[in-house]
Amino acid sequence: MKYEILTAVFYRHTFSPGPGYEGISVSVPAHTAKRMSQHSLLIKPVRDGFLLLHNTNARDVLLKEKIRLVFDLALKDALFYNYTQLSAGNIAGSFFRFNNEQERASADSLHKEAFVNEEDFRPLSDLSEKYFVKPFGQITLLLDEQLLSSYYIRFPARATRWCYFLMAEDLKALSHPAILGTNGNGYFDAPVTVMLPDNTKAPVLISKAPVPLGGTSMHAFQLVNYTDAAAGRYKVIIPSLPSPDVSRVSNAGAALYEQGNNYSEIFLY
Repeated sequence: MKYEILTAVFYRHTFSPGPGYEGISVSVPAHTAKRMSQHSLLIKPVRDGFLLLHNTNARDVLLKEKIRLVFDLALKDALFYNYTQLSAGNIAGSFFRFNNEQERASADSLHKEAFVNEEDFRPLSDLSEKYFVKPFGQITLLLDEQLLSSYYIRFPARATRWCYFLMAEDLKALSHPAILGTNGNGYFDAPVTVMLPDNTKAPVLISKAPVPLGGTSMHAFQLVNYTDAAAGRYKVIIPSLPSPDVSRVSNAGAALYEQGNNYSEIFLY
C-alpha cells in the first residue's frame, strides 16, 4: 500500500527565530485512531507539526465521506505563557480549540484571526471526554473536497516595554546615558532613578513603546553616553544589549510603571 501526504499542520510563533515552533506535540485519541485505521490514514509527527498520510488510491472516496478527526495537543514549553501575547484569565480551566471549518482571516489558519487569541480558548467542560491531564489544545480536521495541503497555528509574541537598569557603578556614573538603536534612532526615554527593593538606587531607561519579545536578538539596541548631546556625539558603552530573559519575572521598577502596560526588566552589571 502506497501512502502520500493528505494534509499537514504546522505550528508557528513569532517569538521563535526559526521557521517552525517546536514547543507543541500531538497525540491521537482512541476514537480518532479507530477512524484513521478504518480509512487507512497514518499520522507522522514532525519537528514543528504533523503530517496526515493516506492511501494514494483512496483519496477521492475518503474526501467524499467528509469525516472529522480530532487530535490532542500537549505543551512542551513551560515558559510559553511568559512570552506569548494572550489575555486569558483561567488558563488552568481552559484549552485551545482549532479547526478548519470556521471563517478565518487566512484560509490556511486553524483559528479565526491572523494569530491565536483568547477567543480560541474553550472551558474544559467542552471536552467530549475526561482527561487525567488536560490537553493544551485540540484540532478538529474536516476531511472534505475543500481540504488544503497544509494548515497553520500561529501564536504572537508578547510585546512589552523594555526596562534597562544600570546596576554597575561605572554605568551609574555615566553623565548622559541613553539607549539607541544601532541605526542611531532613540527608542527609549531618558533615564530616571528608581528605588530598588534592597533600598539602593539605580537609573533605568524604559522603551517609549512596547517591543516584541524574541528568542534571539530581533532588536539591536546599544547603551551610549553622550559627550555632546546638542551635536549628537556619543561614545558607545555597550554595543549590543541583551534582550529580556523570559524565564525571569521581576517588578523592581513598579513605582514607574503605567497601568495597562507590560514591562520586561533587564539588569546591566
